[in-house]
Amino acid sequence: MSDSIDWRIIDRHLAGDASSADAEALRQWLAADPRHALLLDQLRSVSAPDRSLAGESWNVDSAWSRLTGRLADERPASHLVLERTPASRQSRRVSWRLAAAATTALVAAGVVALLWSAPRASSGIASAPSSPVREVASARAQQTRVTLRDGTRVVLNAGSRLRYSADFDRLSRDVELEGEGYFDVVHDASRPFRVRMRGGVAEDLGTRFAVRAYADGAPPQVVVAQGSVSLARDDAGMAKGKLLRPGQLGRIEPDGRISVVSDVDVDRWMSWTAGALVLDGLSLAEAATEIGRRYDVRVVVPDAALARRRVSARFHDAPLPRVLDALAVALGARWSNDGVAIVILRAE
Repeated sequence: MSDSIDWRIIDRHLAGDASSADAEALRQWLAADPRHALLLDQLRSVSAPDRSLAGESWNVDSAWSRLTGRLADERPASHLVLERTPASRQSRRVSWRLAAAATTALVAAGVVALLWSAPRASSGIASAPSSPVREVASARAQQTRVTLRDGTRVVLNAGSRLRYSADFDRLSRDVELEGEGYFDVVHDASRPFRVRMRGGVAEDLGTRFAVRAYADGAPPQVVVAQGSVSLARDDAGMAKGKLLRPGQLGRIEPDGRISVVSDVDVDRWMSWTAGALVLDGLSLAEAATEIGRRYDVRVVVPDAALARRRVSARFHDAPLPRVLDALAVALGARWSNDGVAIVILRAE
C-alpha cells in the first residue's frame, strides 16, 4: 500500500469524476495511514467552496501565509506527499489549488507540508537530472520550522524559501536558500552540508549558523553561533572560501570579496528565531522592507532624505502600530495608513 497518491486522483474524486481504478487507488491510500482520511476530509472542506474557480489562478503564497506559522518545531512522524506529474496548463492551475488545499489539511493534521516543484535548471542543487526538487516556504508575516531527513533543523524567516533535492541525504546534502534561515546542522564529514545562496555557498563544519540572502540586493551574509562555516563565492570553490568561527559574520560584498566581522552580537543576530524584529543600523528604507516582510504590509517612505536616515531598534512580538509609533518618535516622523500602504512622512 502506498503512502503517496497522484493529486489527479484526488482531484477527480472531489469533482465526482473518479474511475473504478481511481477508487481502488484511493482506497489503498486511505488504508495505508489513518491520517489520510483526515487529509481527504480537510481537502474536501477546503476545496469545495472554490470549485467554481477552477479556471482562475490560486495564490499559493497567500495560502502559505495562513498556514506556515503553525508548523511544529520537531521532526514530524512522517511526510504526507501528493505526487505531481507534468500536466497541461489548465490542469496545472487546478493542481496548485489542490496543493494549497493539501497544505491546509497537512498543517491541520500537525505534519510538515512540502510542496513538490518541477526540477529547476538554475537551482544549483546537486541532484540527479530527473530528480524532483522539494521546497519549503515561509510566507510574509510567518516563520516555518522543518527538520530535514538527516536530522538538521531549519528555521525559515518571513518571505523565505528552502529548496533541496528529493534525493537529499542520499547523493548530497545541498540546499538552496532564498531569504533568511537558521541551521542547526547534524555534522557528517563524509557528506558536507552546504547552503547555496545568491552569489555564494556556506559549508558546515559542525555548526549552528544563520544565513541571510534575500533577493532584494543586500549582500548575503552568514553569522556563526557554534562550530565553524566556510563561506565562498559560488564560482570560486570552497578551497578559496573564508573560515568563519563563532561570533563572526561573513558577508559576500558586491564585488565578490568576502569580508569578515568579528565579535558580533550573535544573540541579537539570531533573536529573530524567537520572534524578535531587529533593525540594526538600517536605513529607514531598509527598515520599511523588513517591517513589510514581517507584518505582510507595504511600507512606503516617499521622502528620499528621510528614507536614508538610520534606525536601530529591537522589538519582540510587538504589534505593528507600536513599531511604527516608536520609529516615528525616534525620527521625528509620522505615519498613516491609506488603505493600500503604510506611509511614513516627516512630522509637520
